[in-house]
Amino acid sequence: MRDFAATRRSTLKLLAAGTGLLAAPGIIRSAHAQGKVVNITTYDKFVPQEFIDQFQKDTGIQVNVRLTDDQGKQYNLLAAEGAAPSTDIVTVTGHRLSQFITSDLLAKLDIGRLKNWDKLASAYKGAPQLTIDGSTYGVPLLAGFEGLARNTDYTKPTDSWSIMFEDEFKGLTSYIVSDFLSIVMRYQGNDGDYVTYEGKPDIALEATNKARDYLIAQKDKVRKYYDAGSEVQQMFLNEDIYVAQAWSGPAAKLIMDGHPIELSVPKEGTYGFLYSFNVVNNAPNADAAYTFLDAMLSSPEIGAAMTRQSGFASAFDGVDKVLSDRERAANALPAEQMERVVFFSSKNRDMKNEMIDKASAEIKAA
Repeated sequence: MRDFAATRRSTLKLLAAGTGLLAAPGIIRSAHAQGKVVNITTYDKFVPQEFIDQFQKDTGIQVNVRLTDDQGKQYNLLAAEGAAPSTDIVTVTGHRLSQFITSDLLAKLDIGRLKNWDKLASAYKGAPQLTIDGSTYGVPLLAGFEGLARNTDYTKPTDSWSIMFEDEFKGLTSYIVSDFLSIVMRYQGNDGDYVTYEGKPDIALEATNKARDYLIAQKDKVRKYYDAGSEVQQMFLNEDIYVAQAWSGPAAKLIMDGHPIELSVPKEGTYGFLYSFNVVNNAPNADAAYTFLDAMLSSPEIGAAMTRQSGFASAFDGVDKVLSDRERAANALPAEQMERVVFFSSKNRDMKNEMIDKASAEIKAA
C-alpha cells in the first residue's frame, strides 16, 4: 500500500475508459472437511452467476458464496475464526489490505499459479495498492470512487458538492455517513483520508469535528442515511431522493439500465478504491481457490459481466471492447473529473477509523 499515487494516472485512465454477513446462496460449513469446493466472501453481484455455473460444470468444484456489505464485518469474521477459517477467498479494498495482513489473515498471492495473470489491464499488474514489502496480496477486480449522483429530471448540472446542502433539496438527499464525512472534510479544505495528519491528532480531530458539526447542522437535508448500494438505487428509483453521495458502481448500474441519473466528480474532489480477491491465510481449499481465480481472469467477457452487474470498472484487459456504448458511457467521465479522484491510502488508518467512526455515530445520534 505504499506509493499509492504512482499508478494513479494509469488507474484513472482505465476508469475513465471503461454491516453483518448476509445469508448466502450456499451455506458455508466447516470447510476443512470439504474436498472440491471453494468458499468465497464477497459483495452482492460481484461474481456473475453464469460464470459460477460454468466453472462448476467445467471443474466439478462447488462454489459457495457468502455475501458481505462491509469491510469491517468481513475482517471481524476472519479474525474470530483465526487459524481455522471457513472462507478461502475474501474481497478486500486496497486501503484496508494492511489491516488484514497485519493480523495475518491473508496469504501472499502465488502469481506463478495464475497462468492468466497477464490478462489484467496494465494499470493493475503489480499495482502498489495490492503490494506490500514486495509481495502481492490480491487479484484486482473492480475499481470505483465516491461520486455525486443526481436525478437529471429534477436537478440542474452542478460542479460542486454544495448541491447536497441546498434548501431546494431538503429531505431529498442521502449518503453513507462515514464515507460522506471524509468528502465533507475535503469539501472544507481538509484531509478526509488523514494521510497528512499522522502524528497530528489534535489537527485531525479539529478537522473531523468541523465536518461533523456541519453535517449535523445540515441534517434536515437528508432523507435517509444508507449503508448498501442497493438502498440508494431503490431510493432513486422511487424518487425518494434526487441527489446522493454514491459509490460509482451502483450509480453507473442505474445509468446502464437507462435511468435518468448522472454521475460526476465535483470540483472539490473525492476518493477512489480498488477491490481485489484475496486468498485467506490457512485457506482450507487453496488449490480450488487458485483454480477459481485463474478461471476468472481467463476472459474479458467475465470482467464485462462483473461490470454490468456491479457498475464498477473492471481491472481486466479488453473489457471496454466487450461493453456496449451505453455501458462504456456509464463508466466514463471527463479526464478533468477523474483527475479529482485520490485513491484511499492505508496510511494512518487507525486514527482515521477511530475518529470517523466516533463522529459518524455522533451525527446519527444528533
